[in-house]
Order: sequence, then structure tokens, then C-alpha cells
Amino acid sequence: MTADQRLDQLEPLVSQTLAVADRHTAQLKQIIGIISQQSENTQFLLGEVVKVKNEISGLKSDLSELKVDSTASKAAQATMDSKLDRIIDLLSEDK
Repeated sequence: MTADQRLDQLEPLVSQTLAVADRHTAQLKQIIGIISQQSENTQFLLGEVVKVKNEISGLKSDLSELKVDSTASKAAQATMDSKLDRIIDLLSEDK
């Protein structure tokens, strides 16, 4: 077999191999683009999750303050009720 004959046999194989490699390269570029977009989406969502967690933390803090204020209001109301009851009792005794 001469060198030209061998080259004629190898040429189609090399051409097919390069065509497959080109298709794979194009597919890999598409995959990389999709992964890059998903990475950006994930980063955005993680940032939003952090914001939501911070908001929840602030709401929890506000709720704790409201509970404390509510407890203080209940105590003040109980004191006021006690004083009013005492005043009513004193007024009732005077009659």
C-alpha cells in the first residue's frame, strides 16, 4: 500500500473524527452557557434568601419588643384596675 493510499483511507476517518469533535465542542459551549446562567440565577436567589432572613430577623426582634410592651401594658392595666377597684370600694364605703 502506498502512502497516498494510506492517506486516502485515513482522510475520511480524520474528517469524521473532527466533525464529531466539533459537534461535541458546540454542545459543551451550550452546556457551559446554561451552567453559567444557572449559576447567576442561583447567586441572585441566594442574595434574596439572605435579604429575607434579615427581614425575618428584624420581624422577630420587633415581635419580641411587642411582647414586652404587651406584658408591660397588661401589668399597667392590672394596676389601674386594682386602683379603680379600690376607689370604687372607698366611694361605696362613704355612702
